[in-house]
Amino acid sequence: MKKEMLGKKFAAVLCAAGLCVISGSMPANVALAQEDVTLPLDETGAEAIALADAGVEEADAARLRTMREREDGEDVVEVEFSFGDNSYEYMLRESDGMILEWSIEGRAVEEAVAELTLTGDGAVSADGASADAQGSGTTAEAQTEANPSGEGQTEAGTSDGNAAGDGAQGDSMATGSAVVKTTVDGTELIGYEQAVRIALDDSGIAEADAELAKIKFEYDGRFYDYELELREGRAEYEYKIDAQTGEIVEVERD
Repeated sequence: MKKEMLGKKFAAVLCAAGLCVISGSMPANVALAQEDVTLPLDETGAEAIALADAGVEEADAARLRTMREREDGEDVVEVEFSFGDNSYEYMLRESDGMILEWSIEGRAVEEAVAELTLTGDGAVSADGASADAQGSGTTAEAQTEANPSGEGQTEAGTSDGNAAGDGAQGDSMATGSAVVKTTVDGTELIGYEQAVRIALDDSGIAEADAELAKIKFEYDGRFYDYELELREGRAEYEYKIDAQTGEIVEVERD
């Protein structure tokens, strides 16, 4: 697993404190996309939100497909597309455009992002310093515009994909002390990168030897979960992790 997968979208100065807290506001890309759509959500609006969340331009999305469905008593819009070596699937609630589910699967999942549960405006560090004071590097919009792969510079420091390599952020994430949280539909959740860290710690796989083959976020109206697949050589680990508590709900090892 490439080292930049964990925390590549955060400025090193924020995570050096060992605790990153993300506010409930949406990332700039997704918020802007939602402002431009009409509710109830139509296919075009759903595509705009999903693509913004994934940090993918419409012109770069292959096999873009949108469908209206009925799921658990709610009208939803499903969006599917491919970008690079990954395939993406989104399910959005028609009434308000909320992302109920997303998944990323492919050969380069560790290089992908899903902004809604990764970052947001108003990030603060443990000592209370605001993201704005540290520079624009923590916002999804600034990072994506600098370089879609997450490699770029921020005012807080230069990021080469793992925010200063083996420096402050890398050490913080490696020890499992960095807890990234976000708010979805009024509920505080751990970010998906923290879910990956929980699975890595439980499996005992060294980060350098692990391949993230799939990650999925799902909200079924009651529970928020992350599902992910880790591979080490021919061994495969499948985890389901409670996105509120970080508890491992299910694990399978093949």
